[in-house]
Amino acid sequence: MKRLTFVCSFVFILFILFYDLKIGTIPIQDLPVYEASAKTAAQEPAYKTVKVKPGDTVMSIVGSAGSPDDIVKDFEALNPNVKANAIQAGAAYKFPVYP
Repeated sequence: MKRLTFVCSFVFILFILFYDLKIGTIPIQDLPVYEASAKTAAQEPAYKTVKVKPGDTVMSIVGSAGSPDDIVKDFEALNPNVKANAIQAGAAYKFPVYP
């Protein structure tokens, strides 16, 4: 009798998992709808043009407003053909501005 109960329970649990993964238990029309708030690709990030002084780095000019990876990526997007670690003193570059 224990074996039959175990087999029936196991089959029932497998059926529940299959049903939940295949069909789902939450109706789609009951899900909340949220408005998208991500910025679109067409928006250009805000920037300021700065003439670099000797000893300046991208991080020292921008500050710690964003993550270092995002700052480097945004700087290189604003200044094509310029690497963030190869800026030159006396040249003017566009630096991202974060709110």
